[in-house]
Amino acid sequence: MIGRRSTVARGIKLGACLASAIALASCAAPAQSETLTVYNDATGDAYVRLEQAGGVGDQILWNSDMQTEDGTVIGSGSGQCTQLDSDRNFFCSFVINLADRGIIAGQGVQLTEPLESTFAITGGTGEFEGIAGKMTSTPVENRARFIYEIDYQ
Repeated sequence: MIGRRSTVARGIKLGACLASAIALASCAAPAQSETLTVYNDATGDAYVRLEQAGGVGDQILWNSDMQTEDGTVIGSGSGQCTQLDSDRNFFCSFVINLADRGIIAGQGVQLTEPLESTFAITGGTGEFEGIAGKMTSTPVENRARFIYEIDYQ
């Protein structure tokens, strides 16, 4: 019987230790959120027209420089957008390649301009490996430029 009590006591101690470890892990501070702002001049667009009613299914393929507010090039962006409806809302997938830092990937619906749109950040590489968050796209200068606010953890 002594052996059984010893095993039970060890099991209780192990359970208490595991409960303490779980409690400590849940008390850990959440990852700090960061914001990155980049600018995209809409200069490298190509259009694929399917000639469907209302333009549904038409595509925009784009590639352009990613810049700071003052126009300094810090990388590039590429994407593909498919028109969803006759209101000119598009579903877009994109990658932003920031030189020497890594890639941020995302997707979502680009609403008819001048409306602001929010995209899900779906992944990344390099400094952005494991990234999660959202990107807000705001068209400015009559769609000639977009401001991307990337909020991530």
